[in-house]
Amino acid sequence: MKNLKKKALAGAIAGVFAFGAGFYMAPDATLPTLTMMQAAEAAPQWEQGTITAEGFGTPPMGTYGSKASIMARRAAIVDAQRNLAEQVSGVQVDAETTVQNFVISSDIVKTKVSALIKGAVIVEEQQMPDGSYRVVMSMPMYGMQGLSSAIMPAIRDNTPPAPPPPVISATITAEITTHVQTRGGYTGVIVDASGLGLKPSFSPVIYDTNGRAIYGVSNINYDQAISQGMVGYSTSVSSAQTLPRAGGSPLVIRAVQVRGGNNSTNPVNVVVSVDDGDRILAANAQSSMLMNGNVVFVR
Repeated sequence: MKNLKKKALAGAIAGVFAFGAGFYMAPDATLPTLTMMQAAEAAPQWEQGTITAEGFGTPPMGTYGSKASIMARRAAIVDAQRNLAEQVSGVQVDAETTVQNFVISSDIVKTKVSALIKGAVIVEEQQMPDGSYRVVMSMPMYGMQGLSSAIMPAIRDNTPPAPPPPVISATITAEITTHVQTRGGYTGVIVDASGLGLKPSFSPVIYDTNGRAIYGVSNINYDQAISQGMVGYSTSVSSAQTLPRAGGSPLVIRAVQVRGGNNSTNPVNVVVSVDDGDRILAANAQSSMLMNGNVVFVR
């Protein structure tokens, strides 16, 4: 069940759309109920880097023909924007924070997010036999027209850049150096957290089992984070290896667990062994793959 604050936020944003555009919004009781499949389709699609939502609209009573169709379509657009707002507000920024938290605390972020939702594009539409209308709208998660363009600058204000921690083990450094000399450098890192219940977020962290932060928002080029996100998400190691951000020779690491942050159990962060943390850091010293965001999580 969604909390009242989130519903109020989503409703307020959608209300702005409806009022500003003069749309007719059909009462909720007249709209079809979202099925489980439709709800799943409306969720943020991290692997594709999009957020989509479905909307339904009906024409006002007493309107017919092309005018009824136009007004039903407009109502469906408003409904889809409202559903997008609800989806966006629940997107996880990090283990403790959602987009909703940023919107509530910052008028700048609220304005940007509202504009991005209003700019969402229709990717599918259909007029029903009974005169109602259905649309599917989509907005990108990344890029200058994506949600990251509103969120990452706000994260940067709270997190100054910092270098990754040093490698602990000289043996691991020698291992990676030998690999680079004989087989070439690593082009990225894939952390396999499949089966561990990892949840996606805009600002995840790679920890080692000693609690050392191997990779986080302070280590990345913010322009890269806006354009492609801090990490990519994939459903398997084999599909992760095909992603351009992993490059042709990624270092593949198996996560030992997932975890939340200091004040949350929300499992958006991955944990690797101390030696594997060193391997990531030593490989990064050869290629700067962390700063470039050449990181993929398998979940």
